[in-house]
Amino acid sequence: MFTPFTLRGAREALSAGTVSVTDLTRTALERARAKADLNIFLELFDESALAKAAEVDAKRAAGIAGELAGAIVSLKDNICYKGHRVSASSRILEGYVSPYSATVTERLLAADAVIIGRTNCDEFAMGS
Repeated sequence: MFTPFTLRGAREALSAGTVSVTDLTRTALERARAKADLNIFLELFDESALAKAAEVDAKRAAGIAGELAGAIVSLKDNICYKGHRVSASSRILEGYVSPYSATVTERLLAADAVIIGRTNCDEFAMGS
């Protein structure tokens, strides 16, 4: 049985060939939308996430996928992702689009993780 909400379940299903990274990404995006009332995600990156998922599927088929192929992740709203909004949950940065990606973002993408969105945090991630 495929358990899409754990990394282990995703890896097992990918290894068995019963699911693709694109399938996992769509499932994660749908689940995030279903839980919208919890205010977890500030934004979902449907277009770039599905494009990355398709890229990872192609790499898996060629046998050259990275270590995190199939891992679906999100970024806290204080971590930059080139071409995507980042606000650190502050009105001061509302509408700001990052001109670069943070090192952690670059490393996740290089390892073939799929980033599905940015998650809420305290303003500037400073806590209470």
